[in-house]
This record gives sequence, structure tokens and C-alpha cells, in this order.
Amino acid sequence: MLSLFYYFHFPAFFLSCSRIFTRLPDTITVKVIPFLTFVFFFVPGTVLLANPFQKLQQEINETLPSGDSNVFRIFGNQSQEQEVQKLFSVGVNQTGEEEEVELASLGLPKYIDVSPVVSNTVVHESGIVVKKYTVQKKDNLSKIARSFSIDVPKLKKANSLTSDQLKIGQVLDVPVQVKNASSSRVVLKKVFILPVPQSRVTSRFGRRVDPFNKYNRVYHSGLDLAAKVGAPVLSAADGEVVFTGRNGGYGNSVTIQHKNGYKTVYAHCSQILVEVGETVKMGRVVALVGRTGTATGAHLHFEVFRNGKIMNPESALGMTEKHVTKLPKSEVAGM
Repeated sequence: MLSLFYYFHFPAFFLSCSRIFTRLPDTITVKVIPFLTFVFFFVPGTVLLANPFQKLQQEINETLPSGDSNVFRIFGNQSQEQEVQKLFSVGVNQTGEEEEVELASLGLPKYIDVSPVVSNTVVHESGIVVKKYTVQKKDNLSKIARSFSIDVPKLKKANSLTSDQLKIGQVLDVPVQVKNASSSRVVLKKVFILPVPQSRVTSRFGRRVDPFNKYNRVYHSGLDLAAKVGAPVLSAADGEVVFTGRNGGYGNSVTIQHKNGYKTVYAHCSQILVEVGETVKMGRVVALVGRTGTATGAHLHFEVFRNGKIMNPESALGMTEKHVTKLPKSEVAGM
């Protein structure tokens, strides 16, 4: 304001110092200077202080329809898969940093099923299968052994025979080598799922340019996943919630402890939907995407620790574990 005062006093000061005013009486000079000050300062000031958009805003308000209109809906008459997709790709699109989204109003499910399965195969293993054979008329050990492609000593050992004598109707155990003696189902699963599916990676783990100061390089300790405000944030794995609340520049945050010393952090959330001590499964909606704390836009800042040491979240998201389940013994032709 002081600079404006000097700016608008400049014409009066210039005139008062000109040769014209040196010829005028002092009484005229004293009266003219305040008048010029009023013209150059107060009159333009009233124009500057006026709101030039007030009339335009009034016209816009008059054209808007009266009453509330529901311009955003999470669910419609679409399939469940499309509904879940909308949750992540649309969100609530709020603008205020501290605005919260009511869970009940969104109709969000408690869990969203995101399959961690990478592959699911059945593996057959070779081995010995014991077949049953009933001795027929004219049978002998050599004939039976040849028909099953084994030698006589193995046949006698399997049946604890001390002689080559057989009886009609006698049941023998015949050990046979087969390719599918046993079967197992091998399932390869991700250790962690992406906490905001269909999000966009905007910043990776490691050194980067400071988003608040382009001349400064900083170490980014997580993975930034951009999404609309209100998009669901999922627990990346089974675990227990060990922290919820405001955490400095991280804003509203959730920390979950997992097995094998892993811990995940979900930051900049607009709303937290779990409590400390709560046991969660993979896919649990623990929070909503936001921009609380130090953030340039709506996104989830995702961190992963193992035994207290920070690790690259993308490496964690790429890890898999094998689950092997023995299947019942398969039927072998001729048994």
C-alpha cells in the first residue's frame, strides 16, 4: 500500500518540482497538490478494489438450476467389475485438501477382490504306484513281472515271497513306475498387490528433483500413485494396523505390519477407514486417496519396509511366493 501511495503521489511531486509551480504562489501550490493526490490515488483505488467478476458471477448463479443435483455416482446399472473400476478411476474429485468423503455415502465395499495369483498349474511327478493283481490260472511270477515291466526280485520283495509258488486267487502288490504317480497344484502369488489399482505412477523410489524446488535433488522414499481424491486405498497384504492419523508432511497416514518383517505405509490420504489394532486382509479398503500433508496433487505415497529398512516398493510389488498343494493320488489305468 505504501508503494502505491508513493506511485500515485509521483505526479503531484513532479508538478510541485516543475518550473511551472515555481512561478505560482505558495497558496495555490498547497491547494493543488492534495487535489491531484486525491485524483490519482483514491479514484483509481476504488476501481482496483471493486470485484470485476461480481456481475458475471451473479449472471451465472441466475442461470443455474435450483435444488441439489446428483452429478456424481459411484454405482449405476453396470456390472460389478465396472463398478469397482469406477471406484479407482473416478473417485470423488474433491478440491479441498481437508475435505473428507463419507464412506456410507459412497457405498464402498469393505474389501475389494484383487487377485494376487500370477500362475496356477498342476504338476505331475513320476514315482512308484502299487497296483493290485489277482493271480489267474497258468500265471507265474515271470509272466506277471513281464506284463508289468518289472523284474521278479522286486515283485517277490513287494509281496514278501520266499518261493515262486503262487495260488489262484492270490492278490499281489505290483510296484509300477509311472509318470504321474503324484500331482501337486502350484500357485504363484504376489506378496503385495498395488494398493491403488489402475493408478498412474508419477514418481518412483530414489533420488529425484524436489517438486517444491526444481534446483534441489532429494531422496524419494516411496512410490507415488496418482488417482482422484476419494479413490479406495487397499491393504497391499494381510497384516495388522499399527498406526493411523496425521503424520507431518505425510498427512493422513496408515501403517500396516505384515509377516516376515514387512511393513507398508499409505500417506496423503483424505480419509482413514481402519483403526489401530485391526487385523486386515489383502484388499481391505483402509483409506481414500487424498492430498493431505505436503503434496502437489492427489496421490498415494506408498512405502515398504523390511526389518526396519526402507526398500524399493516396486521391488516389493514384483516379489512372488510359491504355494504347493498335494492333490489326491490320480487314477492310473489298469489299477
